[in-house]
Amino acid sequence: MSWGGDGHHRSPSLAEPLLPRISGRAPSKADTTSACTRFGALVLTLLFLAGSCLFLPSASGQPLPEEPDRLRMDIAEMSPRLLTTDSTTLTVRGRLTNVGDRRISDLKARVQLGQVRSDERQLAESLAEPPPAELSMSRFTEVVDELAPGESAPLALEVPLNGAADGLEVVRPGVYPLLVNVNGTPEYGGTARLAELNMMLPVLGVPGGSTGSGEYLPDQPRRLSVLWPIAATEPQVVAAPLGGPLVLANDALADALAPGGRLDALVSAADQARDDPRVFGSLCFAVDPDLLQTVEAMAGGYRVRTPRGTIEGTGAAAASRWLDSLRALVDGKCVIQLPFADADLAAVSAIRDSAPGLTATAVGNAATVTRILNVKPVDGVLWPDGRLNDDALEDLSGAGVNTLIVDPDRLPDDTTDGSAPELAGTGIRAQPYDALLARSLTGSGAANTLNPVMEPDIAVQNGLAVLAMRAGLNQRETGSGPVLLAPPHQWTASAAELDTLLQTLGDFAGSGRVEPVQLQELLATRTTGDAGMVRPARDVPTEPSGQVLGRMRDIDAITTDLGRAMSVDATAQVEPAQVLQPLRNGLLRASSSAWRTTQQRDQAMLVAREQLDTLRGRVTAVTPNRPIQLASGSSPLPVLLSSELPVAITVQINLSNAAGLRPEDVPDVVIAANSKVNRRIPAEAQRAGKFNVYVSLSTPGGTELGPPARFELISNEYGVITVIVTATAGGALLLLAGRRIYRRIRAEKRAGASGT
Repeated sequence: MSWGGDGHHRSPSLAEPLLPRISGRAPSKADTTSACTRFGALVLTLLFLAGSCLFLPSASGQPLPEEPDRLRMDIAEMSPRLLTTDSTTLTVRGRLTNVGDRRISDLKARVQLGQVRSDERQLAESLAEPPPAELSMSRFTEVVDELAPGESAPLALEVPLNGAADGLEVVRPGVYPLLVNVNGTPEYGGTARLAELNMMLPVLGVPGGSTGSGEYLPDQPRRLSVLWPIAATEPQVVAAPLGGPLVLANDALADALAPGGRLDALVSAADQARDDPRVFGSLCFAVDPDLLQTVEAMAGGYRVRTPRGTIEGTGAAAASRWLDSLRALVDGKCVIQLPFADADLAAVSAIRDSAPGLTATAVGNAATVTRILNVKPVDGVLWPDGRLNDDALEDLSGAGVNTLIVDPDRLPDDTTDGSAPELAGTGIRAQPYDALLARSLTGSGAANTLNPVMEPDIAVQNGLAVLAMRAGLNQRETGSGPVLLAPPHQWTASAAELDTLLQTLGDFAGSGRVEPVQLQELLATRTTGDAGMVRPARDVPTEPSGQVLGRMRDIDAITTDLGRAMSVDATAQVEPAQVLQPLRNGLLRASSSAWRTTQQRDQAMLVAREQLDTLRGRVTAVTPNRPIQLASGSSPLPVLLSSELPVAITVQINLSNAAGLRPEDVPDVVIAANSKVNRRIPAEAQRAGKFNVYVSLSTPGGTELGPPARFELISNEYGVITVIVTATAGGALLLLAGRRIYRRIRAEKRAGASGT
């Protein structure tokens, strides 16, 4: 266990002088008035500080959030994780590191307990905002006399339980707030609390009491099933064209797959649970098809994008080993799907131009999971993350989804205790998971948190506390319905912490507190009425903007139009859908609910657009390497068309900047897969000399393809039509001029006759 808790430095700053500095001149009236004003302010400030000191607890200095961090505390071990009647000592070990720019002296630490949490509401509030921990305190233990900036020192606390004056006093079972508190004196400052770590401590039995003393066991164990997410923290693919190399944004996925990495920990810890068939049988693995596809491609070799270009990735062997381990783990087990790349299904449902629909692409990946893992996922069951609106539910129902694992905060308040309603008008079962357990395992209990797991190991400890309460630790916990434990999709915890969680589940099962069951057993119960989905306030900051949705629709519309222009080539035998699938996958990755900031979404959208533009750029008109001499005024323009696509594509030929050329209408051209074709465009020169014409290609629907080709033309004569038109125009001018001359002469003769 490696626990990191950043503390906060609380040293006061040096006061600025309040009175005018002494100078060679006498103080003016304004100076005197200013001095009096500041002196009065000083008196009021001193009175305020004196009054404040009367109410400050003597235990330690109080946190001031605006001060910079001075000390980091990394907890490596806490034992035991749950107190029982056999517990005698609480041990905390770790390291303290000076991360500031001042020396810190007189470092000392102690452990403190707060008031026992009486019910779910109090526990939720404590996870969101740690309460005071003043119920019981151990004595301060000296850690080190002095730490220079950058130095560290070991932290070791051995705290007696019940029976020692300098230890912790635990009076009854329950869930207690626990604080590891470190005080010190920074250079130029006063004594302050420099680091703290808050977590929840379950007490199953009063330490030192007889076996069963003060313990509470439920009359019936709570049925419990566990979802075990296998997903990346965020999509990594920046290019994956059909038949081309996989390119990742970085090589972080290789580290996650390697022994000791995040994804390796999820697989290895679950595999260790085989020793307890009850716990292992309650696990249902929720897999992201995007991760499976990515790892499968990595095993065959891949590249990584860097500022200096793409390089070979280093994780092929780790990917192959991890995928083999995952196949062995899930063999014959419960497996359900996550949306592809954890796509935001409400955003995806806003894009309805594609056929059969982008939602179907996001959730219809059972065949992919079966092919890669050799196991069929539970039919119709999906565990999405984020909001679901009416359009999304309609699309999901049409895509064959009949059961959704949902956050109970998105269901009406009267849907409680694990009951599963049917979503009105959809025929979809809404199976809620335990909201408090889920929040505790994210590293923050705050319902409106937008951050991924921040303190994964503390999260597991807090998860144990919530689990203990659900398992009957607190007699005021009256729930009797099933408990579905659902960690965050991007769950981050060490293998040791995951082992601790699963071992605790086994202990609770052995003591009769919980009854591990398969997910299918929970899903087999009858639904309880109808309900509609609600929209929690925390969804609003994470929803894609209208601008983002507009860009997604634009990419999808272009992709759909490309599909209309493509057809199967008799030689290559590749379906257009196969060519376009990487584009749709890229769009789903851009919509991923893993993105938490606008900047991340914008970058993901740029990647999706880049993949689209790369595909369009594979169909081009070739720029000639020398000027084209038109042999006559009516010579056709030779154009070479090239396609690097594995499918046939129908294109339009378009000319621009063609003021010196009159082209005739050109019919659409079909370019075969991976081929080049010559076409002669009937055209007529309208002037002699040298001029440029640009030739571009588009689909019949108007989607521009590759960059335009520049043709440099040289014409020495006009075309026949141009000559005829010119000659006709010249003759007309002569006739008009002659007519004008005739009328002028006739007018002069008339004038002469009148004069005579």
